[in-house]
Amino acid sequence: MKRFLTIALSFLFVSFQAAKAEMGIGITGALHMLDASGTETTRSSNEKNNGTHSEDVLVPEVFIEAISDNGMTVGLSYIPTRDMGSKSRTDSNAAGDSGTYKAQAEFDNVVQLYLDFPLTEVAGYPLHGKLGLQHATLVTLESLNSGSTYPNEDLYGLTLGLGTKGDLPGGLYYKAEVTYTHFDTYSANAADANGNKVEADIEDISGKLSVGYKF
Repeated sequence: MKRFLTIALSFLFVSFQAAKAEMGIGITGALHMLDASGTETTRSSNEKNNGTHSEDVLVPEVFIEAISDNGMTVGLSYIPTRDMGSKSRTDSNAAGDSGTYKAQAEFDNVVQLYLDFPLTEVAGYPLHGKLGLQHATLVTLESLNSGSTYPNEDLYGLTLGLGTKGDLPGGLYYKAEVTYTHFDTYSANAADANGNKVEADIEDISGKLSVGYKF
């Protein structure tokens, strides 16, 4: 995580120096619509239990970016924690796994390195595309009757988006964006080495409204 952050900050600094761009800092309010689908393979019967879960969460984030004269922008955004919600099920079987299973997780220290590039203008509003790379730590908070626990894991995600931006009085500016992110597949064996295994795919669609200050 620290290595990714160091590389991202270095890239942002080099971009600023090369382009002699303005700097911008700001805060974003984002509505994230998270979709997760996963499969747990149980230890004894090799049974596969599939599940899906959707969660809508409102999350603040902060950003810093270098803005060139032609509108090209290189930036870095940060979210301390993003809750992914939880889901429970109750099983009753003869395999020794009867009881309540609660899956819960969150993303910690979500960092995104992104590029905003101008596209066109529609009805007087400039449109820009977004390409980003996210790094996050998936923290597992499950409560399973089987006693299994799963390790935390660092995941990367590719972000694509579309947005618009414009100036406000007093050196301020705004951005409005819609983005889609697909993360690496989470795949792990139970920490107690009992043979259980889980795999999960995570997608995120978000709507964002940002206010920044140029200097």
